Amino acid sequence: MKNILTFLFILTITHTLLSQQSITKEVGDFHELKVYDLIEVNLIQSNENKVVIKGDDTGDVVVVNKDGKLKLRMESDKVFQGDDTYIEVYFKNVAIIDANEGAYIVGNAMISQNKIELRAQEGGRIKVGLDVAYTKVKAVTGGIIEARGLSKMQEIALNTGGIFEGKELQTEETTIGITAAGEADIYASKKVDAKVTAGGDVYIYGNPETINEKKFAGGRIKRMQ
Repeated sequence: MKNILTFLFILTITHTLLSQQSITKEVGDFHELKVYDLIEVNLIQSNENKVVIKGDDTGDVVVVNKDGKLKLRMESDKVFQGDDTYIEVYFKNVAIIDANEGAYIVGNAMISQNKIELRAQEGGRIKVGLDVAYTKVKAVTGGIIEARGLSKMQEIALNTGGIFEGKELQTEETTIGITAAGEADIYASKKVDAKVTAGGDVYIYGNPETINEKKFAGGRIKRMQ
């Protein structure tokens, strides 16, 4: 009996250590990153493209790069169970960052390139620092995007509860559209084109020279001091 208990203990410890083992994978070039299943990703701009998987269930992470679209998700029997799994994504350049199904993507250092597109849906979250010329933002179904830094121009689309926290992302010109509820804090120094349909709130910082606004069936567009 004692031998059986000892064997089971060793088996449990081995399984735990294996599930927490760090795994590094080369992923090749990619232009789009999509993350699912509550996984947390740390973005690191680099001279190579790879992922380092840490935390629990590292062996249950599926990494697929198809036609330059890198997808990170859990195995089918671990769907929505990636909240204790952490992935470092090293990238040379990424055009689209897409958070789905409660995933959290964060960039602790500034992403410096010409343009970028940020997407969040189904409760996914993105938090990044940017040094770009153009930013495109889309947040729907409870997705949250937080950005700071510099972007000469930006275009924002929010729908069904999407949120954009961007008052620390300094732009010259911003275009924003909200449909069926959503909320945005934006910063622009020259021009804002804002349209709200069926509810939503836009708070404008930066004291822009021009604000063109349209509201239909409720909503609020407010210049902030």
